[in-house]
Amino acid sequence: MDWEKIMEQIPTAIEKVRTDYVLNNMIIRDDIFGILEKHCTVVYYPIENEINCGFHTKRFVKDRLEDFVYINTAKTVAEQVFAAAHELGHVWGVAAQVWELAGEESVIESKTEERIINRFAAELLMPAKEFRKTFWAHMEKLGLDHNKLRLMDLIRIMVLQMNDYMVPYEAVRRRVIETKIIAQELGDVLFQNEEAILSLVNAFSKDQNTMLDRVTAKKTIPGLRGLLETVEKSGQLSIYTINRIKRDFDIDDINGTDNIGEISIEGGKYEEN
Repeated sequence: MDWEKIMEQIPTAIEKVRTDYVLNNMIIRDDIFGILEKHCTVVYYPIENEINCGFHTKRFVKDRLEDFVYINTAKTVAEQVFAAAHELGHVWGVAAQVWELAGEESVIESKTEERIINRFAAELLMPAKEFRKTFWAHMEKLGLDHNKLRLMDLIRIMVLQMNDYMVPYEAVRRRVIETKIIAQELGDVLFQNEEAILSLVNAFSKDQNTMLDRVTAKKTIPGLRGLLETVEKSGQLSIYTINRIKRDFDIDDINGTDNIGEISIEGGKYEEN
């Protein structure tokens, strides 16, 4: 297996999916959730003390195989964003595309597939050209000299990059190596001193107006309320099951609001009927 050759194919795969799915914004950030929702059913639900940030599976719905992705909303927003990009890679079958483009003929192993998908997510969320551009822009704004850069200043810029692309620290650490901003040796130093580094990351994060560390604890499946209303009217599910789903996903009851009345917005005017 030629890993370098495989990595060379990822930008090609990204360009293909960007074209096929009309992804015009180079910096996607949390728009990744909307993109993911267009191509599969996404379940957002918090599970505390769970290592996984998300996973992808396929299930038969009637006679058709459908994609489902779970996002653990007990994780930070940054972790959710990267998980969504990772699972999107699985939905799109990116690993198989890259494997074929690289001319590999053997069966791809799951560990290798995960490595490819992680790199895909990194390049999709943090395109190399834009990533390098924003890094050096932060350097210039802070008046820093790359020949005399302190480790603390490097971490400060990496936190700014985390905020720029809405991704976790480890994703940025890997990306500054992949884009050759820093050497592998320095990247290894950051990894080996992770505990001390993360304390700096947390300190610098607090200095910014950011939602990176926010835990949403969201409980939803997009379109679930409308689907439940349809099923409830049709009688396809018992009231017990419907109420249990509403309880599990914190769906508020909106019955009793019919007396609000109807409105008209024709001609840009507001009229209550």
